[in-house]
Amino acid sequence: MLHTAHSSQPTRSRNHGFTLIELLVVIAIIGVLVGLLLPAVQQARESARRVSCANNMKQHALAMHVYENARTYFPAACYTVDSDPSAGGTATKGNPSGKEHAWPAFVLANLEQGNVNYDFTKHWWDPANRVAATIQPSVFKCPSALPPAGGYASIDGNTRDSDSAAPSLDPNIFGQRDYEAMTGVKHKIVATGNPWPTKAERKGPRGMGGLIKDAETKVSQVTDGMSNTLMFVEKAGAPDVYQGRGKLSPTGATNQTIAALDSLGPSKLDGIDPATGLKRDNDDGNVAFNATNDGEAYSFHPGVLVVSSMDGATHVLSESVSPVLFGSMITRAGGGSPGSTGASEPNIEW
Repeated sequence: MLHTAHSSQPTRSRNHGFTLIELLVVIAIIGVLVGLLLPAVQQARESARRVSCANNMKQHALAMHVYENARTYFPAACYTVDSDPSAGGTATKGNPSGKEHAWPAFVLANLEQGNVNYDFTKHWWDPANRVAATIQPSVFKCPSALPPAGGYASIDGNTRDSDSAAPSLDPNIFGQRDYEAMTGVKHKIVATGNPWPTKAERKGPRGMGGLIKDAETKVSQVTDGMSNTLMFVEKAGAPDVYQGRGKLSPTGATNQTIAALDSLGPSKLDGIDPATGLKRDNDDGNVAFNATNDGEAYSFHPGVLVVSSMDGATHVLSESVSPVLFGSMITRAGGGSPGSTGASEPNIEW
């Protein structure tokens, strides 16, 4: 029997690679996806940073309440002395030594810094308090704020403000804080029609903030209500000076806040000229905050400012808030202050 042999040809497999066009299409698709996702990722990260910032501020407010519960009063926003050392400071029940201190020094232990020694019989800038003045607790810093540039020149403490007797100080060695007390309304933020606050009001309860300079605050003095009066605001970026979103000078330290424990940090509200970013003394500048960090409330969060009220709650204010409304939030006994619309104001997350 004849058998016919059939030879089978092996099947050749062809491995197809990407063509150049296919590769370019894939790269383009990836680029589009990244472009779509990146803003969302950045927004999520900023949202997380803002939550962390608000948590820092809440810790500060709660620390102040622990202090108040133990003593029946809040400490002053700052205790100052005349630039003439012989004049000394005014002794109060919260500061019997009459030395220069700022509110953070009184709550260090309540902010998990109880192992840091602080001597209240010495000024904050005294060598005895050097360790406390140079530490940098994370709770003092907003995670969205840019770090200090460094390279600052020393500042003569006797000339930077009449409320300090400090010697020449080196801003480069100190820890910083991005949260501050607004002690009141300094100038007429309403200069026409119905001027407010008047000169007399600026020195009286209507112009005073929740925490004030050189005197303690009792809850009973906050007649506008603890939930309607601000305790802390962001004042981030010191010791660098910012105007708008730009740094004024790479090595320019502010003349008001050079350290986390600086007694000159607390400040009052001025009207701000939006064209220059500068304070408008005795005028109705129409920008409330985020125009400059030089003695004014300032945040690195886009379009908003994180604040806390005297009851310890945190809030987020839109940049569209007017200076009049912001001033009424700062003052503790404004009563019928212009613009005091409180929680009903639509541009406030209250």
